[in-house]
Amino acid sequence: MLASVTAPLDAMKPDWRMPRPIRRAARGVAEALFHADEGPPDPARLEWMLDDIEDFLGRAGVRSQAIFQASITALTALAPLTVGRPLPLFLLPVKTRAKAIERFEQTPLGLAVLGAKATLCIVYYEHPDSAAEIGFDGGCMSGVTREAS
Repeated sequence: MLASVTAPLDAMKPDWRMPRPIRRAARGVAEALFHADEGPPDPARLEWMLDDIEDFLGRAGVRSQAIFQASITALTALAPLTVGRPLPLFLLPVKTRAKAIERFEQTPLGLAVLGAKATLCIVYYEHPDSAAEIGFDGGCMSGVTREAS
């Protein structure tokens, strides 16, 4: 009767897979968003993030998948035009990608950035290494920290 509630999480794993062109484009956006002065983000962390997004969207449903894919597609196709480069975003140098995303965000179509950027950021910063890098200690901004259990 409640088998699905008591089944292991792996048994409930969705079978949706992010299309490879969307995954490649999302990776290109993430590389630009999370590139720091010290260099690019760890490729293994980006793969972890993309796998986690795939799992999340597989569970979230068709509408969420479509919104994410439309956001990534619009960003990939249209953002490069803001820097005069009619190429897919992921083919541009990382600093040019970041500039294109920033400029595109300021246009009337910039709402397309929100769907992609929010999803990528939320999942990327869930990674323990990312949280540590930005100084997140599990506490609220009030200065109170939570004890690790």
